[in-house]
Amino acid sequence: MLYWTLKHSRNKMLKLITAAGRQHVNLLSAPAKFGGFPGNQPQRFIGLMFQQWFDRTFNKVDSERVKEVGVDRACAEWILRCGGGVQWKGAKRFLTDYNALPASGGQKIHAIDMTDSAIMEEPFAFLKDLQELRNITIYNAKYITDDSVGFMCSYTRDKLVHLKLGKCNNVTDEGLHHLRVLKKLEYLKLEALYGVQKPEEMLSKLQAALPQTKIEYPPFTNQSNEEEID
Repeated sequence: MLYWTLKHSRNKMLKLITAAGRQHVNLLSAPAKFGGFPGNQPQRFIGLMFQQWFDRTFNKVDSERVKEVGVDRACAEWILRCGGGVQWKGAKRFLTDYNALPASGGQKIHAIDMTDSAIMEEPFAFLKDLQELRNITIYNAKYITDDSVGFMCSYTRDKLVHLKLGKCNNVTDEGLHHLRVLKKLEYLKLEALYGVQKPEEMLSKLQAALPQTKIEYPPFTNQSNEEEID
């Protein structure tokens, strides 16, 4: 019931807590002329502070919960709580609604979609026990960092075959360097990684380290294809 309540009300609770924080600052902070925060800076700070605390709460995966329902089910609950999606092995569509999780267990996670999610790296250790996991998409996930990518690669290096990584501004050249260990990867899509300083150099290194992998990194791979055609 607790997990249902958390997921069911996540967005609504975030709005209420953020609004309460803003009201609290409006009541207690001094006016700017008395040394208080100018404009709406304290409101923004309180909103961000509460949201980060709330997101960390949703990224907790209880070991007892894993023992109770199994690692696949527990991980699915974590991912859906944080706004992501999972695809069960044999299913055609992704599941994104926490309340639509099946009552019975036994399903195995085949793919994870972290697009626009609040997923953090702390529970990534559970990825190593997802025996049927093959595909991961990480796009516009604000908490994903170089370390996050490193942990993911360490735990999925022997099984991941499909990876999409894009629009994660905290991922740099170091994060892409971690991808070289994914020796079973068949397809890699990189896109809009603005924290990467030397994208063409990193592309060349990945192509050398993963010769069996089809790598797309527009516009840099597009340029390579055009040169080959010419």
